[in-house]
Amino acid sequence: MRYPKDHKDASRQRLIELSGAHAKQHGFNESGMASLAASAGVTTGALYKHFAGKADLFAAVITTELARTAKMYDSFDPADDVNAAKSLAGYLSLRHVRHPEQGCPLPSLTPEIARADDATKAAYQAGLLDIHAKLQRLTATSADAWTLMAQNVGAVMLARALHDEKLQREILAALRQAGEKLLSDGPGRSNGSST
Repeated sequence: MRYPKDHKDASRQRLIELSGAHAKQHGFNESGMASLAASAGVTTGALYKHFAGKADLFAAVITTELARTAKMYDSFDPADDVNAAKSLAGYLSLRHVRHPEQGCPLPSLTPEIARADDATKAAYQAGLLDIHAKLQRLTATSADAWTLMAQNVGAVMLARALHDEKLQREILAALRQAGEKLLSDGPGRSNGSST
């Protein structure tokens, strides 16, 4: 049976997305190749047809996941307070806390990058810088973009580690408020300061 020309690329992308969702939920280092393959509905051998090994798959997951996160910010108008606040509320939500497999890879996979190989660290750095550049369009400064990113990622990580939903909500609400302040000071927004 002859497959379409782009079948191999589409299969590879599907493997990255499904194993990425599995890794965000269960941890990449804690997941063996068998469980990553099973999450994508394939055999371990099928993974090895597309990736040289687990490290190669991790670098591909990081590249794809961070590119997807960065792409969310492409259509944002820096002067659109409503859309920015909506995105912030979605990121700092109980849904994001409870469903890591559907969300941003930073709160789930960042702790594992420190022990990853150089290729994965390079993929992570490139993706992180891309996200930072997109966030900087929405904030007043580069430092504000880093602050917003670190606050949001940290808030989700903290909330995921807690059992008490009331405390989770308190943390997320506090960081939404802090994030809205950083966004309201961004370019094209009226923040009440005189120029």
